[in-house]
Amino acid sequence: MRPRPLPLVCLALLLLALAWGLAGRRSPLPACDEATPVMMVQSLWHDHDLTWRQADLDRAQALWEGGPAGLTLFTNDGGRTLRYGRPLAYPLAALPFYALFGVRGIALLNMALFLAMAIAALWLLAEDAGAPLFVAGFFFASAALAYAFRLEQDVFLMACVFFPLLVWRRLERQNLMLLAGAGLLLGAAVTASPLLGLLGLPILIDLAARRRWRGLAALLAGILLAAGLLALLQRRGTGEWSAFGGAQRRTFDTEFPLESPRDLWQGYRAEEASPGIAAGLRLLPRNLLYLFAGRFTGLLPYFPFALFALSLYLLGRKDRSRHLLAAALLLYAGLVLILHPYDFAGAPGFLGSRHLALVYPAFLFLPRRLDARRSLVFPYLAAGLWTAVALLQSPLHTTISTFQRLPLELTLIPGDHLPGYSAQTWGDAVWIVPRDAFFVEERHPHGVWVRGGTRSEVIVVSPKPLSRLAFTVYSLSAANVLTLDGNAGRLTVRFDTEGKRGGTPVDLTLAPVARDLGFFPAGREIYYRFTLDTTAGLVPVRVDPKSHDPRDLGVFLGFTGGP
Repeated sequence: MRPRPLPLVCLALLLLALAWGLAGRRSPLPACDEATPVMMVQSLWHDHDLTWRQADLDRAQALWEGGPAGLTLFTNDGGRTLRYGRPLAYPLAALPFYALFGVRGIALLNMALFLAMAIAALWLLAEDAGAPLFVAGFFFASAALAYAFRLEQDVFLMACVFFPLLVWRRLERQNLMLLAGAGLLLGAAVTASPLLGLLGLPILIDLAARRRWRGLAALLAGILLAAGLLALLQRRGTGEWSAFGGAQRRTFDTEFPLESPRDLWQGYRAEEASPGIAAGLRLLPRNLLYLFAGRFTGLLPYFPFALFALSLYLLGRKDRSRHLLAAALLLYAGLVLILHPYDFAGAPGFLGSRHLALVYPAFLFLPRRLDARRSLVFPYLAAGLWTAVALLQSPLHTTISTFQRLPLELTLIPGDHLPGYSAQTWGDAVWIVPRDAFFVEERHPHGVWVRGGTRSEVIVVSPKPLSRLAFTVYSLSAANVLTLDGNAGRLTVRFDTEGKRGGTPVDLTLAPVARDLGFFPAGREIYYRFTLDTTAGLVPVRVDPKSHDPRDLGVFLGFTGGP
């Protein structure tokens, strides 16, 4: 049954209007990596260059109250000349839309590309009975929907992967113009993220296997033309062949060049060296688990229809094209995990793994048929348990009970890439604690307050074996109950007497959950995990007329003294 056009038009208009409205409001800060591509588009249109100057800063402050947090610049002369340090393909694509509609035009481009992929998917799968339900879930019950509302290049790169695969799958005869266009999109994707070139390999290999040499030449010509032209434009605008060049390259979050009186390039340190292929291979089995079901990065909670498509491929009839695509996706995921074993999420603030999001549309081409409509209940159930919660509750969605049941990505802890967590040193170990529950910004000399009525998963990293953790807990609320639960022990403290509230020693038995993941430079450490639950708290400002403390204080963990 083919979907009727009127509901599709209404849905498209709704989402386009929503993207238009959200992009028009002035925000406290840009989301994730929005600042740099937006500022690049504005600089190209207003100043006809890619140089950061006072006019760029003024435009940024007009858009975001706190300035362009996440701004990436590079310099080759110690900061005297600053240029943007992001790929050029997306800003050039967004430039006409900005010229017509301003910043809202960038939002319209992203949503239009997202909707175009969804409509093209319906056309591709029109003969399959389960196509409307599958396509609706694939695009609108996934974290990919959140990317469509951000003023970043991710949806553009998704489209640069999706449409070449669409041309390949629906190419009944050798259409050189379509193949050349597919090559242009792949070339643009490669300049922004070189690993995306792997998704072009199935097309190249299949064309060669079928001896379609003219089509293969057209595809390669498109790739080389787009990549070469973008490299030349990048060279002309920045003096570098690639957006990732420059002797000094860094991202600014709080202070910005031309705004701060300090020399922000003084004492510049280059980006940390890669952990190496050996580390990536050693951590690959663990990271594969996180890739499928991790709390912050997994396919299951953020892209359940990708897992469903993969299952249909494995259980259904297969052909060469699907084998090639599955191999390309596997190679892409493996290389991401090997080359980025400690930051395969991509960047803080994203839903799921940003690296996986870029190739997510490719999973749609894995199944051969979608006749099993009843089985769609499984990805929709997963989307209800996790994905919808992530879309509605971001950025605190991982505190929900369904997400707490998923494994925590321990390999994101080295390098501080675990979203929402902070590393603190107490005693002889490093504690990795959630920032939404622990008041870590206070830097209390004796310990830390934990918010009332919260559940925290805490990771303790120690260079030597620990059999137990010993500290003292305090509470202001008589109704509070503290529960500590580790792999080897569990204890409960009821603060129902003044003596308990004034300080109760606890001794929690521990058992290791992981070893030697790369947290310490020497590579030797032991990881312990426990959960900490507080049932109640007390807000001092509500009970003491002289207090100005608005915090909801649950328990104080004292390591050297009281609160």
